[in-house]
Amino acid sequence: MTTHFVIIGNGAAGYRAAKALREADADAQVSVFSDERYPFYLRRQLGDFLSGAMTLQEIVFQSRNAYRRERIDLFLMTPITSVDPDAHVVEFASSPPVRYDRLLLATGTEAVLPAIPGRDLTGVTTFDTLTEAADLRDSLKAVERAVILEEGVIGLTLAESLLAAGVHVTQLMAGERFWPEALDETTSARLEALLEERGVVLRRQAAARAVIGTAGRCAAVELADGQRLSADLVACGCRRRPATRLAEAAAIEVGAGIRVDETLHTSRPDVFAAGDVAEPAGADPAAPAGGAFCWQRAWAQGATAAASMLDQRPQAVAEAVRIRTTLFGLDLAILGQGHLPAGGSVTVREHHDGPDIWRRLVYRDDRLVGAVVLGTGESVHELGRLVVEKAARERAEAVLAPPEAAEGDDLVPTTFARHCPICAAELVVHRGTREGAVLRCHACNTDLVVCWDGRHGWFEIRRP
Repeated sequence: MTTHFVIIGNGAAGYRAAKALREADADAQVSVFSDERYPFYLRRQLGDFLSGAMTLQEIVFQSRNAYRRERIDLFLMTPITSVDPDAHVVEFASSPPVRYDRLLLATGTEAVLPAIPGRDLTGVTTFDTLTEAADLRDSLKAVERAVILEEGVIGLTLAESLLAAGVHVTQLMAGERFWPEALDETTSARLEALLEERGVVLRRQAAARAVIGTAGRCAAVELADGQRLSADLVACGCRRRPATRLAEAAAIEVGAGIRVDETLHTSRPDVFAAGDVAEPAGADPAAPAGGAFCWQRAWAQGATAAASMLDQRPQAVAEAVRIRTTLFGLDLAILGQGHLPAGGSVTVREHHDGPDIWRRLVYRDDRLVGAVVLGTGESVHELGRLVVEKAARERAEAVLAPPEAAEGDDLVPTTFARHCPICAAELVVHRGTREGAVLRCHACNTDLVVCWDGRHGWFEIRRP
């Protein structure tokens, strides 16, 4: 009898799981349900799309026809109203229920809007989906001034893209420094300096009291002190939380996210969860507030979930990276408890490698529990592994030592990770790989050539 795998959510975790299920079981029925208008894309690329660096065709990873060719049933703009784990069905508002054999919840995160009047006016955006990004891009010519409420990855992405479009950008900060619940003081100061250098106006200790509208569209932001800032666009660079509504209503165990074991099983039989909505067993209670923003982990968990749904023994996913993004060409990664201040059993070591490369290592009882990397992403992969292992200080410090001379001039002297230039999947190049070696992307099967200039690595597409 044909097995029916149902996946709710078509982000990195859901898409990867669907592909893995189809590859492993040619006879199964694989159904993916999404609230969105477009097939799979990476949210991390929304800023490039908004700025015009990517077209709609480039940001959408696969067309609907590609899903059909792979016999993956994709249902767009099809919200699910409820899940019944006892009956093994998912239910919809205006169509008959669908029965499943195995269910994956890959619903990701949702924006937490500030509780202020006017947040539903036209021109107020969370920049949460490709639909919102497309609508914003179409209207950007009429935007001269934008105000970003709250601090976060989305706000950083928007600030860079809006500046590139010639928009005057003001960023509101609740306190004296940027994003204190996720960043240490030094990283906050560095990001503030970078934003101001590029033209963002930072307003410290400034909270929005309301969005003021004219004819149904935002026109200004009123601050708590009564001052008004003109705004053709109000962007909520806001906090995010795991989208657990369906799980809670189905009596699936939920904490900060949907609680799962190391194989991504939830508390109900035949129901799994993966990606940013999942809360792994033993989740770090001291991690930065606001959840994770890491599509690489979601991608890996999609494969793990697929293996579990197939009753295979999956490889457990242990990922320390909580936030990873790029701002004005600089990598920013927060791993584990990289935001913790020094004190008590916690010690901090800062490493500088030139004016634009900086790393912060956080130890508790001489064991690595977190890190912040700003400037270059070469060491993120290895540091993430060391944070997961809680490696001893001596071993962790060796990662940041200057690369030793390779055994040959054409050998890469350090491990680094880079994104595939075609599909943006992350690929790891290990120390000792020969420059010019050809790697095949595990996501899109493109052949890529490893390049190394003595300091940085990258990929180029292999030409026939």
